[in-house]
Amino acid sequence: MAAAVGFVVVVSIYVWTTIRSAPQAVVEVPVAGGTYVEGLVGQPKYLNPILSDVDSVDRDIASLVFDGLTKISDDGSVMPALADKWEISPDGKTYSFDLRQDAKWHDGWPVVADDVIYTVRAIQDPSYKGNPAFAQLWKGVTAEKVSDTRVKFTLTDAYAPFLEFTSLGLLPSHLLGATPAARLPESTFNLKPIGTGPFRVVQSSLRGVELESNPDYYGNKPLLDRVRFLFYPDERSALRALRLEEVEGVGYVGYQSLDQLQDAKSVAVYTAPQMSKLTLLILNTKSAVFQDVAVRQAVALGLNRERIIDAAMAGGAAPANSIIFPGIWAASGGQAAYQYDPEKARALLDEAGWRDLDGSGTRKKGEEALKFILLTNDRPERVAAAQEISRQLEQVGMKVDVQAAGWSGFVQDFLVPRSFHAVLAEQWSPEADPDGYQFWHSSQAKDGLNFSRWTSRAADELLENGRKTSLPSERAKYYAEFEKLFATEVPGVPLYYPLYTYVVSQSVKGVRLGLMIDSSHRFDHINNWYIRTKKAVVDENGNPVGK
Repeated sequence: MAAAVGFVVVVSIYVWTTIRSAPQAVVEVPVAGGTYVEGLVGQPKYLNPILSDVDSVDRDIASLVFDGLTKISDDGSVMPALADKWEISPDGKTYSFDLRQDAKWHDGWPVVADDVIYTVRAIQDPSYKGNPAFAQLWKGVTAEKVSDTRVKFTLTDAYAPFLEFTSLGLLPSHLLGATPAARLPESTFNLKPIGTGPFRVVQSSLRGVELESNPDYYGNKPLLDRVRFLFYPDERSALRALRLEEVEGVGYVGYQSLDQLQDAKSVAVYTAPQMSKLTLLILNTKSAVFQDVAVRQAVALGLNRERIIDAAMAGGAAPANSIIFPGIWAASGGQAAYQYDPEKARALLDEAGWRDLDGSGTRKKGEEALKFILLTNDRPERVAAAQEISRQLEQVGMKVDVQAAGWSGFVQDFLVPRSFHAVLAEQWSPEADPDGYQFWHSSQAKDGLNFSRWTSRAADELLENGRKTSLPSERAKYYAEFEKLFATEVPGVPLYYPLYTYVVSQSVKGVRLGLMIDSSHRFDHINNWYIRTKKAVVDENGNPVGK
């Protein structure tokens, strides 16, 4: 979704004529050339795919310089990249990848199996100093070189989400093969890297990094000649540079800061939900009030997500009507169970014996009042969301007291010991895969991330089968059933995804955001961005006429 900021109106003019008795038009079409300049907040440290995951500046730039065996498409499915095909064994434990024959490193060396083996073993090395989550993901995976163009991974157990792990950018063994994992953070490679991606680094300094189009890229070659990143100490400085036209885009703009762009000339705002940051209401299913499934269902029906978003995020979020992100391959479209229906919520509570017989506004069952404490951290937007939730649920007869705590206390004193009735929190996941095992499986209810303490053998089986089955169509069936079961038992209530906001000059065309797992996915379609155009004659189907 894109919205224009400022007062520039762009009009496309089509001139129709008659050539060879067929309708034709003169239109502007993209041509290669031009430089896109973007402002980033911060400084790069590790332009290295196995070290860059912690810092968004590193990750954003590295995503243009490095490719993995695979990549993630807009629907979350895994697509070929440096590997053009792969096979999965019937037991789901062995993954064999065939490398492309036309893929090269930026220095001209071919991509070979040794590059894959070095990258994986560097992450598995006990002295690896990158993101511990990477080391955990690759723990227990055996990487084997079958030939120069074929590699094989063997897992101890079937685990379908593993395929997404192979989207990790590869490192060149011919340059780093003699560098131990412990020494990688010290390598000059981190600021002058050699990758396989659509752009290569030509200049790197404290002021900025400049990339140029990779002429040997195996895939769809970029239309842009160059991409230049300039670094700023804070968002305000980056936005000022945009207003002064020092840059043509800013990598991330908080929704609260959009008013600073009122005097910006001809910019467009692109937004997309950040699928990795689901804000939800977690209900402690073992607490006295939420042992009753009718109460949990009434909470889900009694919440108006749009009003919560307006109150807490000033509209800077997209409603979450399912536990599975809409638009990915596993989404079933089963959102109806979460539609706002306060009348149905009241009826459910009446049927369950929760009634307001004394006119106090709070329902009771016998002498027990329908009340609970809603806990959240002390971020202003979370407190505002919690207060709006409290207001809405009081309309259906629940008494909700909001309490906020600092982050460390919130986690250690309440989340980890499961000492709460309900908690407003963020479910964060760095993968597009819909596997929800760590958040909702019964085995995670005591010491894992299943803070709701929900135990359901039916849910466990669906989650177990979903991560063991390799065929996407079969996995989708399991997750569709899980989605229905979750909506019925309501261990949590999905509320919203914060929007990623990207501001770019209207002179840059073809901009389209990818699946926003993290900020680097704004570049998923950068090969189709363009600045320069030329006039061309096309037929009624948009095909070029003549030369």
